[in-house]
Amino acid sequence: MNALSIVVLVLAILVVVLSVIVIVLKVVVGKVRKSSAAKIESQFSPSDIVRADPLANFFGLESKGGAQVRGNGALVLTRTMVWFSRAGGSVPLELPITAIRGADSVKSHAGKSVGRSLLRVSFETDRGFDSAAWFVRDIDGWIAAIGATRS
Repeated sequence: MNALSIVVLVLAILVVVLSVIVIVLKVVVGKVRKSSAAKIESQFSPSDIVRADPLANFFGLESKGGAQVRGNGALVLTRTMVWFSRAGGSVPLELPITAIRGADSVKSHAGKSVGRSLLRVSFETDRGFDSAAWFVRDIDGWIAAIGATRS
């Protein structure tokens, strides 16, 4: 086998491996989206939802630091709360609108980033101030909707 044949063989293997990875990711993302959409539908009536994203990528709570596991799931804004349920998780995060102190855009949260802006929601608990962050589409829309809901 000459050098050209080896290069072609290696490239062919890489193409196959990358194709398999892309297909698996599409299937997984599709299942997460479907599961999250079903969770949203079971928890909220359409008239209660101000905004929703079934594929929000959670970056954790600031108070828990960088050791948290990120994860995709359902993020919902209603007139009374911001609600997030991670795919495969059992206990949702519920932030009452009355506890929310603001929403803005940040580049990283709890020591994590993806090179794009994140939606950060700051809130107050009985233990003090905290914040949570997500990668979502249309961050500016989320910030405006949370601000309008708080008014």
